[in-house]
Amino acid sequence: MVVAPAAHAVGGFDANRYLAPPLAVDGLSLQRPTSLAGGTWGAAVAISHADDALEGRLDDGGSSHIVEEQLWLYAFLALGLFDRLTLHATLPVPIRQVGEAREAEGVTARLHSFAAGDLRLGARLALTSPPRDDSPLGLAVDGALLVPTGSREAFASDGKVRVQVTAIAEAVSSFLYFGGTVGVLTRPELRLAGTTTGTMLQIAATAGLRAGEDAVRLGLEGNAQIPFAHAGASYELLAALRLSLFRRIHASIGAGPGLGAGWQTPDFRAVARIGWAHEAMR
Repeated sequence: MVVAPAAHAVGGFDANRYLAPPLAVDGLSLQRPTSLAGGTWGAAVAISHADDALEGRLDDGGSSHIVEEQLWLYAFLALGLFDRLTLHATLPVPIRQVGEAREAEGVTARLHSFAAGDLRLGARLALTSPPRDDSPLGLAVDGALLVPTGSREAFASDGKVRVQVTAIAEAVSSFLYFGGTVGVLTRPELRLAGTTTGTMLQIAATAGLRAGEDAVRLGLEGNAQIPFAHAGASYELLAALRLSLFRRIHASIGAGPGLGAGWQTPDFRAVARIGWAHEAMR
């Protein structure tokens, strides 16, 4: 039996589990309950490198790392409409990807190294003042739409609109900080390469030391993505350092392993970010 070739190459899905937080003052893997001062702009760039970022089934029945190396660049822009409300946009761009995507089950597209990802448009509402010594608890909510501007052939998009909603909390003392987020990310159900995508629960937590009136933060960040309807939970742990200059310029670096056997769990990830943000001080 001869099967006619498809009219176009069959691509994959968004194989990058790292959804970079949109503000320069955020953690590297979770948002903070803070917003920009009304009428001010924020901007940042970040880069993420992951080893063995996606494992799946091949056409011959075996399994392999479909994406062996994943290097993505992120550009962020934010606007403080009011002290409590910040609009933000994120554009991810895969700039280097290496793997066996074309041999993956159900996929005929070649893995592209340079393409666009899905544009993320969102807003954050601060429910309290930012956490500080005299008001140690901060709360916020964040919502975003992921618009399918990206390339499925580059494993950079699911091809449909996605929605992300997140509740954010943080508490601080003179020298310590603790934070966490809980949210949901909707995804279409796609069955490719022996894996299935779908809507998932997102959980993250952080704890560490702070000094110099929050000019320095050093701690650990952990995050989990747990699908509601199928297997494939993935976990990551990052050691993270953030330095702030003049309360405006913020630089962060972090690195750490993936944990567990989820198909979208990298072996290791390193992240760096630098940007500008003028936090609202209500």
